[in-house]
Amino acid sequence: MEFRLSAEQKLFKQMVREYCEANIEPRVKEITGEGRIPDEILHGLADLGIFGIMIPEEYGGSAPVGEEMSYANIAIHEIARADMSMSIPVYVLLCLGWGFLISKYGTDELKDEVLAKVAAGDYFVGINTTEPGGGSDVANIKTTGEYKDGNFIINGEKTYISGVTEVMEHREGGHITLVRTDPDAGHKGFTFLHIPGDLPGITPVILEDIGRHGLSTGGFVYKDVKVPEKYVLGEVDRGFYLNMEGFSMARILVSSACVGMAEKALEISRDYVKERELFGRPIAKFEGISFEIAEDHAKLEQLKLYLQYAAWAADKIYTEEDFMSHRELSRIVSICKMEAPMIAEEIARHAMMQLGAFSYTKECKLGEALKGVMSYVVGAEGGHNIQKLIIAREFIGDVAVPYR
Repeated sequence: MEFRLSAEQKLFKQMVREYCEANIEPRVKEITGEGRIPDEILHGLADLGIFGIMIPEEYGGSAPVGEEMSYANIAIHEIARADMSMSIPVYVLLCLGWGFLISKYGTDELKDEVLAKVAAGDYFVGINTTEPGGGSDVANIKTTGEYKDGNFIINGEKTYISGVTEVMEHREGGHITLVRTDPDAGHKGFTFLHIPGDLPGITPVILEDIGRHGLSTGGFVYKDVKVPEKYVLGEVDRGFYLNMEGFSMARILVSSACVGMAEKALEISRDYVKERELFGRPIAKFEGISFEIAEDHAKLEQLKLYLQYAAWAADKIYTEEDFMSHRELSRIVSICKMEAPMIAEEIARHAMMQLGAFSYTKECKLGEALKGVMSYVVGAEGGHNIQKLIIAREFIGDVAVPYR
């Protein structure tokens, strides 16, 4: 087993870091204040091939076949180091993870319509499952899609969705949306549809988050929205299973973002405690400081290795027959998603305490980092306890599942 990056991956990592340090890091405060990611930053990332990592070559894809998730893990990690508020990392990881699902299960018409634009940084792709009644109980979704004359007529409401303003006002885009198409079939009666933001009958609802201000959050109210059947992903009434598969990809990249942010926060803290003096000596001399940093570093390094394994496994599952089941991959991914936000939140909080009063000012990056990662602590892309439930289901067995 090879633990180091290939020469090509190292070069890609260096290229992305240099771009992000020069073009993203100096503008994070501006992006947070204005509440919008500039088009030139997205196009710059596209020029590096980042938006095309999970897309086939014929649509502008850029990563070597069989290494897509490994490259995506590197890219999101580096972007999150530069934008610790998590706005740009989340925007990009959504396009990568859910753009991948379109490339794998979308109709030829859908792929022709959107994938090249995604790769060019001109089209946003989000995920749209959570409803006012909750998000973890996917089988309880109420939004309906009735098939009629070549269209699915969508009625219902979604909430806590990233990228609402982006697809309704700023640029082209849409959301992969889970709707109930067979009311009597339980979890076997859902269909995944890509719903462009410019279809008639969609009313956006904007929410104001405490952090991650460069990317909007809100929801949609659907009233008799006609979605042509070309926007179906996979088979009708099989959307529940594609949803689980898509979340495995997205959760790897969420973990990548958490790890990238935490790595930078830890470096900020490390550099500070070597210079800041108390009682005539650097505060790194005090074990209460240095041991806490050492423990955080150890946790992060272990997580980074396991996350690299998860990305590698996600690549192999699509290129090697009978490599592992998607349920086994979901267990591996859930371990990452369970740990990454919690460790990242702890590292950011420790760093703020180590830097002291300065960390509580808007001049310091750590406050925005803490608020940004909290979105994943409290539940985005699957709550903490949901990851525990998945792990228990796969390790203990169905006896540990409350809904069976």
